[in-house]
Amino acid sequence: MRTQQHTCEISQVLKTFDALIQLSQASFDYQLVLADIWIKAFSELTRELASYEAKGETIEDWRQFLEVWSNIFDREFAQKFRSEDAQAIQGKFLKVGMSYWVEQQHLLEGVRKNLDLPICNQGDESQI
Repeated sequence: MRTQQHTCEISQVLKTFDALIQLSQASFDYQLVLADIWIKAFSELTRELASYEAKGETIEDWRQFLEVWSNIFDREFAQKFRSEDAQAIQGKFLKVGMSYWVEQQHLLEGVRKNLDLPICNQGDESQI
């Protein structure tokens, strides 16, 4: 019986570790999407500032600068996340993140059980 319990525990550790690896990969893919947005937004900001200079205009203060930057970033972010590829990457990141959380909870419940610690479920936590 004890050998079977160890096998189950090892299996849960491996499932949790696999979920962590999947989460790391999905996070990396998502970070690449965000990096692309930052690069494009910064490039567009540089062009916008050059156009101000070409017209002989200046940005008067930080508020105006942040408004220009914010508009550019928002536009680039919205444009990128309208693409099916970016939506798929974001969806995978969220799905894998939730799977990891579930596996982590299972692993922690096993550890608590082995240490004879009380196990709280989501319903118990709402009463704390």
